[in-house]
Amino acid sequence: MMDRVAGRRSERRLPRRSGSRAPLCRGLKPAVTSPTHLPGGTFGSRQKNPRLRTEPMACGLQSAVRSGAGGVDREASRCGTMMNSGHLANGPEGYGAIREGAAWARLPERTVLTASGRDAVRFLDGFTTAAVSRLACGGGTEGFLADARGWVIALVDLVREADGVRLEAGPGLGHRLLTHLEHFHIREDVSLVDVSPARTTFVVVGPETPAWLERHVGVAMPEHVLDHHPAVVADGAAAIVRTDWYGMPGVRIQVASDVGERTAAWLATTGLPLASTAAIDTARIEAGNPEPHDIPDKTLPQELDRDARAISFTKGCYLGQETVARIDALGHANRRLVALACRDPLPGAGVMLEAESIGTVTSACRSPRLEHGLALAIIHVRGLEAGARLTVSGSDARVVPFPARLGGGTQA
Repeated sequence: MMDRVAGRRSERRLPRRSGSRAPLCRGLKPAVTSPTHLPGGTFGSRQKNPRLRTEPMACGLQSAVRSGAGGVDREASRCGTMMNSGHLANGPEGYGAIREGAAWARLPERTVLTASGRDAVRFLDGFTTAAVSRLACGGGTEGFLADARGWVIALVDLVREADGVRLEAGPGLGHRLLTHLEHFHIREDVSLVDVSPARTTFVVVGPETPAWLERHVGVAMPEHVLDHHPAVVADGAAAIVRTDWYGMPGVRIQVASDVGERTAAWLATTGLPLASTAAIDTARIEAGNPEPHDIPDKTLPQELDRDARAISFTKGCYLGQETVARIDALGHANRRLVALACRDPLPGAGVMLEAESIGTVTSACRSPRLEHGLALAIIHVRGLEAGARLTVSGSDARVVPFPARLGGGTQA
């Protein structure tokens, strides 16, 4: 319906490519004897690092923990000392409402692709780490699209609809995803369309979101993360998708772009405060959720610490599966997305282990929960070892549990 309202001028299609498709995967060997055959040489050995250990954390968090410098700071996980009104009041505009009530925001243009047709589900199942074919209509899951070497192209939400699948991701990925998928599209009955310009997405986030949704939209909160259903918002058609991307219960409200302003005006009349861009981004960083700029080239899926949410280890073949399976067999990747507590971090700053660079800050904020600077970075696991001394821009840094990460769904 929203496609028809927005008009066909905003859709972007690419022509089909002639030729034959390469096999999606070859036979996987159950054992790997050497990591030298793997791309980039970024895998660790199958043996676990004896200098890392896993312990239960306060507030249900669990992570690699060590004492002393470096590693994961146990004290930073004690949420009870971080969540009081004074701390929340020091956050960006709307941050306190996100944590204690609910707030709304208009998101930057998200990437939205639709895949429809008789073969849409089967086609996408061959290019994502998620078990798309197991989704019921109205369900959703995270998944990675990877290239043949297993390097991440994008982290996407895959939402099952009656006529196919909707792919949603952070801003600016439409052309890349469409080009990648059309490269392998030969004779399948599937239509791939980039409808990003035709959609506007809002988010309502906070513990009071379910009550707000029932009161003002007249629908119940979808049961699971990325479950979704249609609704009428501001007298127009909308898609409601449950999200925990900002560390609290929330929903994305997606409407046709030509009714975006009307929807924003309606949201402002419902009594919810408007959350600033800084508040939304701070909540995302505290939850440890990566946007496209947090996923540099040659990143491997397991390095982003989303195995349970985005990777099925029991589904059939897909592009990049050999690399994903080999990392799983080896036990761990040698890099990991982490949260770093440090003074005034800035994106682009190097993460140093003594005199060696082991990563780069990709997102940064001042965390009201920690009352400290907080950064996201993919670093080498040597930075988690006992005795590791980390610095960012010359100041001491420590790895901490993500202050606001919620548990999500799991892949079969």
